[in-house]
Amino acid sequence: MDSDKLHYVLVLDRSRKARSLRQLYEAVVADRAEDARLEVSIGDIRGQSGIELRERDRHRVLSLRLQDEHMSPYCQTNMNLFQLLMLDERTEMSIYRAQRAWLLVFRGVTSGPRPFGTQGYDPR
Repeated sequence: MDSDKLHYVLVLDRSRKARSLRQLYEAVVADRAEDARLEVSIGDIRGQSGIELRERDRHRVLSLRLQDEHMSPYCQTNMNLFQLLMLDERTEMSIYRAQRAWLLVFRGVTSGPRPFGTQGYDPR
């Protein structure tokens, strides 16, 4: 399982989710002005002025329903639809400003479904 790999969602400013992400970013930055800003590069995507989201702010990212933008031309990601649907408050999240876009970086995302049930599968 590659749970320490960086997963990302890049939401371009033309996306319908960009306004909500900008409002979230501005609210978190205003609340935590003293925190150091982070930078990240993923391939040719460069995120700057980033901030780690606390657990209480992560629900705002989850409520955006990023999985709705999975097939949008204004959204780029290295995650599949299953991974987007399985995000929860335990997933570490950071938000960055990118060139004409917003970059969300996730750590601790599972690569696939975990086995469950007595024999490692659903017995129904």
